[in-house]
Amino acid sequence: MSLTQKPFLFNKTVLFNQKSTNQNSRIFMLAILFAGFLVRVIVCFFVSKFHIQRDTLDYFEQADILLAGGYKNYFPNGYPFIIALSKNLSGNYFITVLLWLNIFLSTAVIFFIYDITKKISNNNNIALIAACLIAFFPTQINYVRWILSEVPSVFFITGFFFFYFRKQNLLAGIFIGLATIVRTELLLILPLVALTELIPFRKVSWSIIAGLLIPVLITGFYCRQKTGVFSLSGHGKVNIAYSITASGSYIDWMYNDKHPEIKTSGDAMRMYFDEMKNNPGKFIKNRCANLWELWGFFPSSSDGNRKLAARLLIGSVNLFLIVFGFIGWWTQKRNYYAFILIFPFVVVTIVHTFLVALPRYTYTAEPFLIILSSIGLYTVLSKFKLKKNF
Repeated sequence: MSLTQKPFLFNKTVLFNQKSTNQNSRIFMLAILFAGFLVRVIVCFFVSKFHIQRDTLDYFEQADILLAGGYKNYFPNGYPFIIALSKNLSGNYFITVLLWLNIFLSTAVIFFIYDITKKISNNNNIALIAACLIAFFPTQINYVRWILSEVPSVFFITGFFFFYFRKQNLLAGIFIGLATIVRTELLLILPLVALTELIPFRKVSWSIIAGLLIPVLITGFYCRQKTGVFSLSGHGKVNIAYSITASGSYIDWMYNDKHPEIKTSGDAMRMYFDEMKNNPGKFIKNRCANLWELWGFFPSSSDGNRKLAARLLIGSVNLFLIVFGFIGWWTQKRNYYAFILIFPFVVVTIVHTFLVALPRYTYTAEPFLIILSSIGLYTVLSKFKLKKNF
């Protein structure tokens, strides 16, 4: 398979015969941005009063330790840094500040997705479809109201692709570095992009690596100064321990406490592989359950916490993303810019199929599937339109 960097998909004078001016496109885009912003404000401040989950409390604890001059090496400290800054600037109003930050970052993602899609497709209509989808996508809206790392991680990883496609590689590197210190698994996207660029184009973007190292080295060396260990996060042992018996929505949150012999990540990994070798059938079943929990078309009830309507909504959203996303990716697999957008989906899916699967973990992959789904949807509608005309 050969890849090309030529960002061209459709001849818009043939398909749909649309002649929208740049001015009309800007008006539509501004309307989508404003509507997306307004929906997020309503969801955060007028629909729900619940903003804190289990992980939020741990983020608060890490932020307080940072403010006290210490360092807790558990969750990646990127989001605790943000919380600490918000607390330092706004005092008791920090939750409101964090919600507003979520709103603005999520709105910026709408623009990122529009611009990325336009560069890939060279088609304003597809770009507007993608922007409209992400502006009103249920899951993308829902997590804006939660004080979690989901929104910042999406902002930084979409920012990486935004600047990468604009050939502003230093900024792209800084953004994926920031994404990494917020959620370490996102670092795995960069080697896939770099390898895909290296094979056909014979080049390495050293400025991306330089940008990446800025936030990563600052965080890692600060951790070393406080703990004596260069690290970005310290919850690997716990995550692997949870993964030994994790099966879809079932996660034994006390597994680590039940096994005090697990003292290091290496101990947890050995136990994980022992379980895989000793019970291969169960291991495969649990991985399949994890995969279904992430992308299934009718996810579990999560021990009664997820109502039927929510299960149907999540399932229909996943079905749309998988079907049309795959169509869009497959039809444009020779387009380098479109081809690499599958990598966030690949990384998130592999990591959490083999570790712990929570539906919110797919949040960082959704914007890129939305881009590909917009291309897929446009392709299907275009073919249907042409057949109907004949």
